[in-house]
Amino acid sequence: MTIDCKISEKMFRDFTLFDILRRRKQWKSPVIFSAILTFSAVICFIMHAKDGAVLLGAVLLAVGLGMPAVYFLTFFASLKKQVRLQKLDPPRTVYTVTLTDAADGIRISNGRESASYRWDRAYHAYLTDECIYLYMTADRAFIIPAKDRAAVKMVRRNMQGRVTADNTTQKKR
Repeated sequence: MTIDCKISEKMFRDFTLFDILRRRKQWKSPVIFSAILTFSAVICFIMHAKDGAVLLGAVLLAVGLGMPAVYFLTFFASLKKQVRLQKLDPPRTVYTVTLTDAADGIRISNGRESASYRWDRAYHAYLTDECIYLYMTADRAFIIPAKDRAAVKMVRRNMQGRVTADNTTQKKR
């Protein structure tokens, strides 16, 4: 089966948010940093009778809330810029994926170059309502539109145990 991977801005944005915030969980460090500094600020405010405690608490609270806010604002601004640079409006075919049941049944081609991958070497696949995120390594993934449910069945069949349905976006079928 051959699939022309026509990627839209929304698909690219959804994938990036999934990859960075959900799969890699890169939201945790700023949130933990914020929690530690906010807790420290609360301790300082409780000790308000001590000289400088309130000022220290205010500084800790400002840094504890400000740094994560800057992190997330920078992340979303960068994502917006990346989406614009990909020139996906209107959606365009970025690459073509051919899937077969053969051992080396994953073929990706973008017109200039092509690559073949083995099913047993593919890292993981995540299924959403609209796409299959097929990770060849922990850091390299292909976005495959999942309009054709046969592609989903083939990925499930060939990647036994390495497929995760993204339950937060999956509709009840």
